[in-house]
Amino acid sequence: MFITVLHGEHKADLFNIHCKVQILLDGMKHRCGYEDKEEIELADESGQVKNLLQNKYHYATELLGERETYILLRVTNGEKPSVTEFRPLLKDEHIINPKFLAKLGSCQEHKGPSPRMKSKRIHRKSTLGYSHC
Repeated sequence: MFITVLHGEHKADLFNIHCKVQILLDGMKHRCGYEDKEEIELADESGQVKNLLQNKYHYATELLGERETYILLRVTNGEKPSVTEFRPLLKDEHIINPKFLAKLGSCQEHKGPSPRMKSKRIHRKSTLGYSHC
């Protein structure tokens, strides 16, 4: 299971996604030449942020599609503490176009879970009896 991550000036690297998100992010920083203290994120080719930072302890396979292509993003805090800003780390005007940037901009304030996240919770009815006293 792997993904392609686009970054820099037309660079592409393959990453194994059968690991925890934190390990994947650390590996991407190391291989793509970014410092450990920098925060990075991924977006799909349409500009949809994958919200990996909010799901560091999940397996990357729960959030990312096998053999898909993603764009590396730098994460910075905005003027307001509750706002996160994303900046593409890819220099390719065919991919980083106004449509991509508009979608990325609409994700700047949204901090919900990724729409690709698969829920693994099972809801069961309790077998305990309750009395109303």
